[in-house]
Amino acid sequence: MNFQGIVLQQILFFATVLMIGFISSKTKYISGECVDHIQKFMMKVTLPFLILTGVANGGTRSELIQMWPFVIEMFFMFFLAIGIGFVSGKIIRLKQPELSAHTCSVSFINSALVGFPILTAVFPERAGLYIAAYMVVETIMTWTAGAGILSSAQGSAQINLKKMITQSTIALVIGLIMIFAGIQPKNIVWDAFTGVGNMQKYIGLIYIGADIGRRGFKKLFEKPIVLITVPIKLVIVPLVFFFILKATGFVNDEMLLAGVIFAMLPSMLIITVLAQEYEAAPDYAVASLIATTVGCLFTMPLVFSFAAGMCGM
Repeated sequence: MNFQGIVLQQILFFATVLMIGFISSKTKYISGECVDHIQKFMMKVTLPFLILTGVANGGTRSELIQMWPFVIEMFFMFFLAIGIGFVSGKIIRLKQPELSAHTCSVSFINSALVGFPILTAVFPERAGLYIAAYMVVETIMTWTAGAGILSSAQGSAQINLKKMITQSTIALVIGLIMIFAGIQPKNIVWDAFTGVGNMQKYIGLIYIGADIGRRGFKKLFEKPIVLITVPIKLVIVPLVFFFILKATGFVNDEMLLAGVIFAMLPSMLIITVLAQEYEAAPDYAVASLIATTVGCLFTMPLVFSFAAGMCGM
């Protein structure tokens, strides 16, 4: 299977839909208020349906249990990225709160809007299992390590586990229950749920493009130091992650490439929201989001092609 070709096609698709969203925002066909409403609809409706149907359709109970190495792999990815983010921030002499914003921008990824569609295209039969395993790890890490790092920028770390309960995590739990119970619906209602979930890749990319359009690129030039996030987040982290796991042989090549897909993604959208909430340099976080989102269109094909080639796939 030509994995590199599949990823390149996905990148071209992303770039096209992002541009549609960007132009729609610049021409005022999508207003700033509309962008906010799209985000709410996406996070509370289409994404939960994507997770629910993707997980429930992803495989069997035994196949899910066999994903435990991937769970460990994803925890390792987050801790490695946090370490690289913190050390690189110190090297470029960032102070708080920019150091916390930089660390989280390097460490947390835009899985739902960019990662899940790529994963589904590359591994269509097992994508639901990878998404289920990853979502468990992301939920834990975002609301413990992520919230802790950003809140510590202005004092002591604040972790509110109640925030882990969202529409997406509820959908994840229901999907996992369905797998363990052996429930695999095949009816028109379930097909409708699946169709709504599949809208995510279009709505999500239009939202990102429109959001970049309304924010503009001014923030990148206000803080040019933030551009260092691009090579660190999009090249150094995924390659270090790949070489360490390849050398250890802890996971097979398919799991390794699935992990690389997550490791090479741009910064996480919700980090900008948490940075605003905790007053942890939100402008830095937004600039990192814009820079890595645009930059990933060029780095992801190269990083994945290198990794796939090293795996002989």
